[in-house]
Amino acid sequence: MEKIIRLRCEYNYNPIGVQTRKPRFSWELNSSKRGRRQAAYQIIVSENAEDGLSGIGELWDSGKVDSADTFHIAYAGKALVSGQRCYWTVRCWDQDGELYEADTPAFFEMGILSPNEWTAQWIGADETIAAPLFRNTFHIEKAVKQATVFVSGLGYFELYMNGNQMGDHVLVPNWTDYDDRQIEGLLYPFNDRTSKRINYMQYAVTGNIQQGENAIGVMLGNGFYNQTERTVEGTMSYGAPRLILQLVITYEDGTVDCIRSDDSWRSSSGPIVFNNVFYGEKYDARLEQPGWSGIGFADSSWNNARLVRAPRGLLTAQMSPPDKKISTIVPVSRIEVQPHVYVFDFGQNFSGWVRVRMQQGSAGHQITLRFAENCNDDGALDTLSCGGGDQVQADTYIMKGQGIEQYEPRFVWHGFRYVEITGYPGIPELTDLDGIVVHAAVEPIGEFTCSEPLLNQVQNAYRWSQLTNMHGGVPSDCPHRERLGYTGDGHLTAEAAGYNFDMAAFYTKWIEDISDSQNKETGFVPHTAPFNGGGGGVAWGSAYVIMPWMMYHTYGDRRLLAEHYEGMKSWISYLGTRNQGGYLVEYEEPDSWFLGDWCIPGENKLPPLLVSTFYYAYTVNMMSKIAGVLGQKEDQEQYKELFGHICTSFNETFFNPETACYSIGRQGADLFPFILGCVPEGYEDKVWQRVLKHYREDLNGHLDTGIFGTSFLFDLLSERGETDLALGMVLTRDYPGYGYMIEKGATTLWESWDGHDSHNHPMFGSVSAWFYKHLAGLAPHPEAVAFDQAVFKPFRVEGLSHASASIHTIRGQYAVRWSTENRGSWECELKIPPNCSAEVYFPLKSRDALISSIIEQGSDQTIWPRPDDSDNMADSIQLRLDTNDVVIVLGSGSYVFQVTVKPE
Repeated sequence: MEKIIRLRCEYNYNPIGVQTRKPRFSWELNSSKRGRRQAAYQIIVSENAEDGLSGIGELWDSGKVDSADTFHIAYAGKALVSGQRCYWTVRCWDQDGELYEADTPAFFEMGILSPNEWTAQWIGADETIAAPLFRNTFHIEKAVKQATVFVSGLGYFELYMNGNQMGDHVLVPNWTDYDDRQIEGLLYPFNDRTSKRINYMQYAVTGNIQQGENAIGVMLGNGFYNQTERTVEGTMSYGAPRLILQLVITYEDGTVDCIRSDDSWRSSSGPIVFNNVFYGEKYDARLEQPGWSGIGFADSSWNNARLVRAPRGLLTAQMSPPDKKISTIVPVSRIEVQPHVYVFDFGQNFSGWVRVRMQQGSAGHQITLRFAENCNDDGALDTLSCGGGDQVQADTYIMKGQGIEQYEPRFVWHGFRYVEITGYPGIPELTDLDGIVVHAAVEPIGEFTCSEPLLNQVQNAYRWSQLTNMHGGVPSDCPHRERLGYTGDGHLTAEAAGYNFDMAAFYTKWIEDISDSQNKETGFVPHTAPFNGGGGGVAWGSAYVIMPWMMYHTYGDRRLLAEHYEGMKSWISYLGTRNQGGYLVEYEEPDSWFLGDWCIPGENKLPPLLVSTFYYAYTVNMMSKIAGVLGQKEDQEQYKELFGHICTSFNETFFNPETACYSIGRQGADLFPFILGCVPEGYEDKVWQRVLKHYREDLNGHLDTGIFGTSFLFDLLSERGETDLALGMVLTRDYPGYGYMIEKGATTLWESWDGHDSHNHPMFGSVSAWFYKHLAGLAPHPEAVAFDQAVFKPFRVEGLSHASASIHTIRGQYAVRWSTENRGSWECELKIPPNCSAEVYFPLKSRDALISSIIEQGSDQTIWPRPDDSDNMADSIQLRLDTNDVVIVLGSGSYVFQVTVKPE
């Protein structure tokens, strides 16, 4: 059926809180026909859903626009105002004039567009209160047309209307750089850092307001705003929890009321007596105040709220996915490690918390849950990889003594597989505990599977690692010990994350975090964003160039490049000053870490100078391309020239013509010049042969790279025809390798190859993208933008009998499945979305077999050898013959090819 699907505004479905005055629209064409391309579109925007369906665009009617564009079409209608809800739809016509329409209109709701429109005040409570409660009441006498709440509670908040909790999310708002003051004890305590954003949430609450009396309730938690317990990276507290809330009510008669937070609101302590994101929560159920957020609650014993200093960041609507309770898992076993001390195994390392149900106990009885991802030989918790004995994750519940009680925390999350429970009244059963999986609610959009179970386990471990390290709009290094947005870890896994999940809104926010963390005076980009200390090197800060470029290639987001262009230029300029003269990068900030690669097997002997200079060249080359996209021709040529100078210095410093290797000749040293394309003329084959000898003979098919070298290793091997060598490195079950992790029981990826550190770090997860591209054989064309053209290369892996992958891009879904399980007849199934095309490379020789024919199933048309009537071949299928491949060029649609082979 021909129609429009997946209407999105600013990457989101029906977003509330759009902050830009010119929101961008995206959609997809859905068609059962082949070779479909959009020829024109018409966008209609109205204040009424019915108008959109009837084709009336009172706010904007684009008219029929001749264009194949289906994403990032900017609104160009009447001026939009804060809080305004708009309905929109789109019509499209394909190349044959056939009309496509959406089944229902979508909507978007504007946020608060000007800081002057915030008339509410920031309020707080007694600073000794760990999680204060706030409430206010108001009266409604007229019919309500629209009611919207704009609220931010730092660090975390829960909002209630008339006793009902609003939203299905947790741990909001998303974490940002909260303030511009100096943070004591941090590695780079910038006084001139300029904070930009405090996220607020927006709620449509029209249906939650009633005639007569109404009540608003808010509970606050510390989050990262008031984090005073873990001080390894420095003291990260910005002050006690605080709240701002504005409820705008528009009545049917056109009048408007505004309920604002101020010092007339009432405040009290609550049952949460301690909460810290690293350490846990303590909840005293005896202190609960039933009905505190509802109508009719007596708050005469409460105090008036206090007016507090406003954070200096700009209040900005949260558009990146919030954390949610994603799923529930149950423990698989329980052992009693000491009398009345029980350890439960959930069978999976994850982030979230435990919900526990308790039989009758006396008031004041205390139950403690402690969390870890490992156990000792005796079954007791091993907390070392999660921070050790000085940073134990624990939740404590104090019973109220009123029948069966149930508890789960509100303002913390944990990274764990095992939970120890002490003080439980009786013997806890497996059914008394639930594991609540919590992370950012990004949409899964990709799948990979193959005939090798170990690879499927690695893929599954990566997905768990990536997801459980996304909290508060930040890709963290681990979900337990550090929980920081390390920029190196984040950019290394971005491609893999983009194959598996819809990361567009998530990464848009995180790039803003990187920008906020940048020293605007020097251009230096620190190693975590939001900035909270942490060490690294040039490879970390380079995320500020790599991430916007990735967003352009993956989602076609040119606006991000333009918005951050000056910041990216500033980073490149900064790197140019980090030497004693010349084009090497020799240091970063005074007294700072200056790391090269990280977590190399064994002793790291790879010079940081080599890795840092590589990333200088790598990002300068990107900047040349970015400048070209933005039409900055002079910058483009200057960066191109600078790239050449850096490459020359790189070769002069590190290349040894006699040994045909770079620097130490191992731990990835010889990989980096191939990525730059700077191996001196006449030496490329010699250096490459030495690389192959090193991995085949010297290392017996094992890798020796850290997080940065590994991110390039497998792709480079496959691109140069050595996929099976790369596959062997992944599959090896002895140290070091991914197979070794799985053999040792890993359910998430480790920080280090030997497993001595964190057991949930996604930084080696770049291998997942390699699965899609080189095992399943689904990759974007090298010159593609937003996947407008794909390249399929099936049948390349000797060690697999089948593989399949799919990815839902911003243009639609691509998919591939190939199989060689039938010895003489192989199969390849493909799917290409409308408005897109693909090249399919069938190897003339593979697995000691030769292709004798390619037939398209369904039509039974022989595609190769080229038939005599090839001129009559369908427009959606074209053919050419390369040196080693039959290349079929396909338009959109679904295809199944039968490939007949014979022994060589």
